[in-house]
Amino acid sequence: MSYQVISRKYRPQKFEDVVGQSHICNTLQNAIKNDRVAHAYLFTGSRGIGKTTTARILAKSLNCSDSQDYNPCNACTSCIEITEGRSINVAEIDGASNRGINEIRDLRENVKYPPTNASYRIFIIDEVHMLTKEAFNALLKTLEEPPPHVIFMFATTEPIKIPDTIISRCQRYDFHRIHIKNIVEQLKAIVKIEGVEVDDNILMMIAKKADGGMRDAESLLDQVISFSGDKVNFEEAQRILGLIDVDYFIELGNMVLSHDQKSLVYKAGEIFNKGVEINEFLEGFSEHFRNILITKVAGSVEMLDLPDDVRKNYWDESQKWDAGDLLRLIKMLTESQAGLKSSLNQRMHLEFCLLRMGAMENTISIQEILQQLNNDTSKPFTSQKKKTEIKKTLQKEPNLKKIDNDVKTVSNGEQQIIHLNPQTVQKKQTNKPDLLTITEIRDNWKNVIKTLTNTKKSLASFLENAELISYENSILELSFHVDAKFQKESVEKRSDVIEQILKSIYNTDIKLKCIFCETNKNALPSGAKVDELAQLIAVEFDGDVIL
Repeated sequence: MSYQVISRKYRPQKFEDVVGQSHICNTLQNAIKNDRVAHAYLFTGSRGIGKTTTARILAKSLNCSDSQDYNPCNACTSCIEITEGRSINVAEIDGASNRGINEIRDLRENVKYPPTNASYRIFIIDEVHMLTKEAFNALLKTLEEPPPHVIFMFATTEPIKIPDTIISRCQRYDFHRIHIKNIVEQLKAIVKIEGVEVDDNILMMIAKKADGGMRDAESLLDQVISFSGDKVNFEEAQRILGLIDVDYFIELGNMVLSHDQKSLVYKAGEIFNKGVEINEFLEGFSEHFRNILITKVAGSVEMLDLPDDVRKNYWDESQKWDAGDLLRLIKMLTESQAGLKSSLNQRMHLEFCLLRMGAMENTISIQEILQQLNNDTSKPFTSQKKKTEIKKTLQKEPNLKKIDNDVKTVSNGEQQIIHLNPQTVQKKQTNKPDLLTITEIRDNWKNVIKTLTNTKKSLASFLENAELISYENSILELSFHVDAKFQKESVEKRSDVIEQILKSIYNTDIKLKCIFCETNKNALPSGAKVDELAQLIAVEFDGDVIL
């Protein structure tokens, strides 16, 4: 007799044999017990979790001549014929290859005939979502009012593709992905019967790779046993399944934590040269950081479906990491995995991903920055880069007096921080009179707006709403209404563009200084101070306020 694969050899033959779907099996048994069997069932869920198997068991139970506790006996003629797929009363139809209206017309003709030596004629249509729209429409009337001896059972992995008119005529049962522990228990029972020695860590590894599907897990176990024989080695199982050890991910994670980009580049080459599937590596690395994050947030390893020694490793790793950093790393890996399909060079894609992770700085929240400001309110918050630039400028200009890089002005009880650059301070100290006057600037201001409109139309509209206040020491002061915060910030960010136009029109270097008008200053909305501070921090660090 030819060899039978594990997934077929150990296919459940009774309701209690179906793993992880007790909520459905109990309901179906009670329906038989109470004589409340529906005329149409729809079984939905991912692959390999028992949809078609449950349909077969239900069919056997309904036609079994010696049912035991509302389970098939699997010994009578009807049960044996259904198990072997040769029963004339149970038809299994592949929806992918019998999807047209002609096949459904034949089915409608067949439902007229009563069963032979059985209670029901049962039609099991697998992958029913593959039927055409016309086929579904042809099935509607028969499905709603079939003969009393006919029962339909539909199975699908994509219920969203089934018309609502079909779903409404069926009893729908959603099959769940099978829990890892349940898969491991079933695999243990199988290897015990097969007489094969397999470590629990290998079974756990197989169950995780199966992603909730019992059939996939059994197929992977079959593959591992075929390679290793009666005793399965952990390293061999890893190589066959294409999986990476947790210790390897921990080593890579420590390189990311220490910003060791050189080692990360070498590791990328090593992964690629070993022939590891890049997509599976990224998925595994993401799962690694997810395990650390769950341990960090929960403060426990109980939520991890892993062996105890691996759990201990993740507990130790969770003490090194910050939750914000882990979230950003998982996001990077997810984005890299999504872009892998369109990448022309997978090795470069992997290297770029690991280098980005290695270059990532520690996460700092806006609350922490605000706390720093609250702890030292005497000094305006300024980036270290700006302080260094001003210090260098002062060293280059020995004639300049030492000044603060920030000037504070107070108006109507509100403090306003204005950043000055050394060139502006130098012009103020030399106190050289300007030949250009504010009147001349105002007279020719329309040309400035017109010129700017040709290149930056929106910026020109913002500038048009500003009021020219004064011009002194080559500084043109513009005033914005207190509610025009966005316009003021936009002008400040693109001041270099405006200053170039001013120089071309007025033939002199002019620097812009933007302020809020003091009228209606007290009408600021509640929370505006925090918003302004957040915007100031965002400008200092070249960031954005996202919340």
